[in-house]
Amino acid sequence: MKLRLVPRSQIKRAYERDYNENKLDIKESTEASSIDKVPEELLLILSETLNFIEKVDKGEE
Repeated sequence: MKLRLVPRSQIKRAYERDYNENKLDIKESTEASSIDKVPEELLLILSETLNFIEKVDKGEE
């Protein structure tokens, strides 16, 4: 059996996770300034998803 030695610093870097604060908190405030921070691509994806859901709902009726 072959053993591979890995330095502790590399293990720490591989398994530790950086936690970033959520800067857009929808529950507390829905200010226009915080909404402006949301990328336009995300809003486009959400609108397409909602359109798809509406089409599926109409098809089931």
